[in-house]
Amino acid sequence: MRGMPAAPASWSSREPGTSERTWLRGTPWASLGHLDVEALAARYSRVVVVAAHPDDETLAVGAFLAMLADAGLAVDVALVTDGEGSHSAATGLTFEVVREVRRREFDDALGVLLGGALGRVERLALPDGRVADHRAELAAALERVVQVTAAEASTVSDQSPSRAVGCDDAATDVTSTVAPSMTPVRGSGTERVLVVAPAEADAHIDHDTCGAVARDVAAQLGAACVSYPLWWWHWGDPSSVAELVWERSVLAVPDVASLQRKRAAIAAYSSQIGTFARPAAEPAMLDAGVLAHFERLVETLFDPDGALPRVASSDDGRTPAASFDAMFEGSDDPWGVETRWYERRRRALIEAMLPEEHLGRVLDLGCSTGVLTQVLAERADGVVAVDGSAQALARARRRDVDGVDWRHAELPSVLDELADEGQRFDTVVLSEIGYFLDGATLLATLAGIDALLRDDGVVVVANWLHPTRDIPLDGRLVDEQVRLVWPTLARYEDDDVAIVVARPSNGDAPTAATTPVSRDTRAVLRIPSTSANPVHTGDFRPHSSADGERGIGAVSGESARDDVEGEAS
Repeated sequence: MRGMPAAPASWSSREPGTSERTWLRGTPWASLGHLDVEALAARYSRVVVVAAHPDDETLAVGAFLAMLADAGLAVDVALVTDGEGSHSAATGLTFEVVREVRRREFDDALGVLLGGALGRVERLALPDGRVADHRAELAAALERVVQVTAAEASTVSDQSPSRAVGCDDAATDVTSTVAPSMTPVRGSGTERVLVVAPAEADAHIDHDTCGAVARDVAAQLGAACVSYPLWWWHWGDPSSVAELVWERSVLAVPDVASLQRKRAAIAAYSSQIGTFARPAAEPAMLDAGVLAHFERLVETLFDPDGALPRVASSDDGRTPAASFDAMFEGSDDPWGVETRWYERRRRALIEAMLPEEHLGRVLDLGCSTGVLTQVLAERADGVVAVDGSAQALARARRRDVDGVDWRHAELPSVLDELADEGQRFDTVVLSEIGYFLDGATLLATLAGIDALLRDDGVVVVANWLHPTRDIPLDGRLVDEQVRLVWPTLARYEDDDVAIVVARPSNGDAPTAATTPVSRDTRAVLRIPSTSANPVHTGDFRPHSSADGERGIGAVSGESARDDVEGEAS
């Protein structure tokens, strides 16, 4: 795609690459288009994913594939090589053994991501690392795959137009010797096929070849084609990315279930992320620095031809402020922040974990009724306290706390406003608000926070860890994303809450030669919950207020069970 930075003359996956913090700061998250999955499912009958190696599909677009499956689209997969060259001779493993292991991992990962939406799996068995020597064979195979996919989609659609295509079909697994191509036929249903292939400028010869050939085949047959970057995140530099690239990029913004399925699918590739059959001196192919790019809460697709429909606005990346306002109609303290033991304990933990007695200038994001803000103000030179709920702020202002600038505003736009005012902060607090944002909005928020921090400034992020419903994320995902971009100064976790203190100026989050961040248990104090308050054993879920408006509330485990039983009856 035009505007992509040139790849370095040489690079290695074994060397530290571009950090997630660098991509966080250099990517215009707030302005990127968001994929409209429902519109995509209406536009296309079937999707063909091209993977140069087992795990490419999971790392780069695993959550996107899960979203497609949930939208009722069948997905066919063309696996170009078996990745048999991933282990060095020092392991003592033959290509045949590695091929078998990686095929099994590939099958397991696709099962997790796609389930019944998995259609045909065509294994082309071209030699790992030498796909460029077989361009004609690859083109012939992909032509056939796209045409067969189009024909099958048309047949199923004609026979059962009301059924989600492929969702009840068992996958067809075909090991191909790259048979001669059918005569290319433009149309014949191919315009309803979306091809998803590696980026052509990924600086890996197999990826680049697969991407270029897939685009040529799609153009010849009249199918749509988009691409996904993979190693680009490792060697690329956002400062050298042309604006045109971002304009033609679309974000897949997954829900919690899709992100969790992606993490489970990545875990299936033990030969790549662990020490499977590797000498102690040979690190895993995918270390923490590489995996950080793929544990990100969004996925990026390059779409130079406008094949992907975008949502009209990304404003719905936040839980609506009206939902919070409605909660105050029957109570001045709907969260119980002043009475519940959990809330008091969380505030005490945050206060104790702040590394300096004097907090300097403080930014409190999601301040709600200002209980924590009042505590912070006692140790600060001044506080800017922000919340999207006018009702919450009305109650916060009654506290009449000196030195607090209460602001009714939304994330992440308020961060740009503060930057334009020339404001900078020594301490930023994001307490139990991150999961009310979707992945793209959270990334834009973290980037805005990073830009507002003074040297040696700290960020404190607290997250409730129980399951959530009907809001974009959960506490575990937010906690992991924060630790992927910023180095951890201190961290606390129990059954109810995780609190991380980060100091971005300490450098980047852990990269090479460390355990993957989301699985890192070092320097973590973890104790069982001592809370007897049942409100924290349930989950966040919408509930109806007295006049029928929807709000966001915490329900106890007992109440949640009652609701489920009521629905079942």
